[in-house]
Amino acid sequence: MFLAGFLLFLAQPMLAKFILPWFGGSATTWTVCMLFFQLALLAGYAWARAATSAPALRAQAVLQLVVLCAAAVLLPITPSEALKPADADHPVARILSLLVVCVGAPYAVLATTSPVLQRWLHHLEPRGLTSRFFAVSNLGSFLGLLSYPFAFEPFVSSPVQTRLWSIGFCVYGVLFAVCAVATLRAPQMPGGRNVAAGANEDRVAGWIVWSSLGSVLLLATTNQIAQWSAVVPFLWVLPLGLYLLTFVAAFARQSLYRRGWFFAVFCVLAAIALGAARPTTTGALLAQLALQCATMFTGCAICHAEMAKLQPPAPRLPVFYLWISIGGALGGAFATLAAPLIFSDYWEHQIVLTAVAALAAWRLARDDQSLAARALVLAGLGVFVAGLAAFASDIAANRSLVVERVRNFYGVVKVLAEEVDDPNEFALVMQQAGVDQGSQYQLAARRLEPACAYGPQSGVGLALAARRKGGEGGPPTPLRIGVIGLGVGMIAGLGVAGDSIRFYEINPAVVDLARRRFSFLSSSVASTQVVHGDGRVLLEREARAGQKQNFDILIVDAFRGASPPIHLMTREAFAIYLEHLAPDGVLAVNFEVEILEAAPLHRGLAAAFGLGVNWLETPRGRNCEQPVSWALYTSDQAFWASPAIAGAISSWRDGADTKLLWRDASGNLASLVNWRKLF
Repeated sequence: MFLAGFLLFLAQPMLAKFILPWFGGSATTWTVCMLFFQLALLAGYAWARAATSAPALRAQAVLQLVVLCAAAVLLPITPSEALKPADADHPVARILSLLVVCVGAPYAVLATTSPVLQRWLHHLEPRGLTSRFFAVSNLGSFLGLLSYPFAFEPFVSSPVQTRLWSIGFCVYGVLFAVCAVATLRAPQMPGGRNVAAGANEDRVAGWIVWSSLGSVLLLATTNQIAQWSAVVPFLWVLPLGLYLLTFVAAFARQSLYRRGWFFAVFCVLAAIALGAARPTTTGALLAQLALQCATMFTGCAICHAEMAKLQPPAPRLPVFYLWISIGGALGGAFATLAAPLIFSDYWEHQIVLTAVAALAAWRLARDDQSLAARALVLAGLGVFVAGLAAFASDIAANRSLVVERVRNFYGVVKVLAEEVDDPNEFALVMQQAGVDQGSQYQLAARRLEPACAYGPQSGVGLALAARRKGGEGGPPTPLRIGVIGLGVGMIAGLGVAGDSIRFYEINPAVVDLARRRFSFLSSSVASTQVVHGDGRVLLEREARAGQKQNFDILIVDAFRGASPPIHLMTREAFAIYLEHLAPDGVLAVNFEVEILEAAPLHRGLAAAFGLGVNWLETPRGRNCEQPVSWALYTSDQAFWASPAIAGAISSWRDGADTKLLWRDASGNLASLVNWRKLF
């Protein structure tokens, strides 16, 4: 049971990271994977319920061994390149179908382990407390999760990880076979189809409600964190690991749960979490992460402890596990499929906090009628309502600034109206995860004027000017420009007559808003084209088809705040970029993340391809409080000798000469963390 739990939850971050680059590095890839694993767990529990209803234990053992062998035939679980999506359409359906093919059967078989073996153990040793084994299984799950970011991800490539997992499944199969043989050798006993039949049906609603609330709280918290943090397995593992710990505690030591204290702590934490602003510094980010995880941990502890209080006797445990997995799957489906359709923002987080607080208050008031308990309920609810009111007030105050908001698989994209005193400075801003993706002045004379990070004196602006090589006073040389990441299309504002600018953008909402709410694309004197899909995947496909773009400059500007997609900064990705660059072309990369030190990675990539690389800081000035920095790569020595470029080169921030090189199979964002700056 321990090994099954270990493998079940080791597979989740392992496969999610494996396929993350195939879906544009979107944080939602993780929540869709979570939904799949919840559904696969449900399938396993449903099979366990059916299998343990067989007329005899020996028949159950033989049947389970046959299913186990059938699943083993499908190993290894390594996703094939043939399953990589051809375009960016229907990502949810594609992720779910891909995982079904790769790991569906082995994962469902692992999920049957606890209910099946606990059922057999009850027949072999009726006096044993078999429900404790559910805690053992969850402890294995917790350690499987914890081992991934520390023992597997930093040291083993993704394909090797999946092969090691497949070997672990074979070891599990041998151990399970030993259990099955022991069961086959035991005295023949009835399967107990009707044992305790009809008992506890009134508790089914409680099983579903509490398990679904815990599931929604886990996924809503993960989404909340992913809005302003890096898309890395550790930040997937942390909330899920805490979620599993609440299962371990709830089923192993129910005496640890005190309704009143847990309710009070949850109300205080939830009220603070509701009012917390988006973190803008490293310290605030860590504090916000701790706050959100503590709130989720306390809320899930309440849900799972209340659920554990309703668990039935051992003969009905397979039914119990089936119903709580149904609740978990319903919660996952709501957070992953329904919420994006119902809500224009991540409102499910506030809703589930409110639901847990209200239901916990009801349970406390119902089961403890003392004056102290009632006072605790009123005080806790008062604190929570105050936090909820403050959140609602803040939303109402900023509602007038939101021009439009769109939510889809890739997140929430907003168009905001800037609050300025000078009408000449009035602009519309596109935001994603609270980070600006570009802006446009609304004054007619300034409509094509890019913001400071993209202006003529920015790194990309200087690079474009240097590559034009136009004679003094003569017309500038037209360029072929490629851009990974559209934003509002500000690069088009730097285009001149004759330029050809090809944008690659994976988020259809960004493309739609850039065309409807902003006019850089339609008003540019350059010829512009937008291609829908992940930039790297599309460039790779174009190269294989012999459609090399021969860009004079290729701009990689697809980073979203603290969430740089790793797959765009690997050796394999740069090899694709260089296939599309002209011999003296320039690669410009926007990579500005506070707690990451990108210089070693830039140096390592440049050394791997024999390129020169330098860092250009955008000068601060009017409307330039948060400038964007650019790393420029080229083998053209004349480019570096250009006075404008040479005069703008900044020193590398880390002050050392270290080099780092990421590969597709082994890229790890933690390798860029500046630990001294972080702490």
